[in-house]
Amino acid sequence: MTVTREIIKSYKGFGASMQRQMASSPGEERVLIYVVIASLIFFIARSPELLRLSMAAASDDVSGAALFVTNLVGSFFFAPLMLYGLAALSHILARLFGGKGRFFDARLGLFWSLLLVSPLALVSTVVQMALPYEIVAQGMALFMFLLFSYVWASCLSVAEGFKRPYITMAAIILTAFGIIIVFRMFIVGQ
Repeated sequence: MTVTREIIKSYKGFGASMQRQMASSPGEERVLIYVVIASLIFFIARSPELLRLSMAAASDDVSGAALFVTNLVGSFFFAPLMLYGLAALSHILARLFGGKGRFFDARLGLFWSLLLVSPLALVSTVVQMALPYEIVAQGMALFMFLLFSYVWASCLSVAEGFKRPYITMAAIILTAFGIIIVFRMFIVGQ
């Protein structure tokens, strides 16, 4: 089955989709392709906003194109590296709570989740461009975060042998909010 058909079919059941992925015994190269393609799609989805910000932030010293290219490099080089680290961290935390998967399964779960959600990031961008209101942007961002949390929780639950993806989703959301709070308190100083 092609990846695009599998992505469409996955919306009938994210956990079953992850089981099919694990049953196909993908290699590291396929998992790497998943994260690169997802990064490309997310970059394309962000590019209208990046172009607007690049032009607004351009000065005599730094061109808007340089800022855009910097984001491009970050999307294709640093984002996958950070996602590998996030997958490892999620596996270690899952192990603390009785997870039985492997590091590879956690990577596959995260990267497959990103690939599943990435087409909706394009739809989100189109909606935000059609309705350029701040409340729409915030609503779409919240929707995408909750959707990604659920998809990742479903895939991670299958990868680690958990029975309830909702508990995993709650852990993902609480961890994300905890990181945001710590970041704001200690890094930003708010």
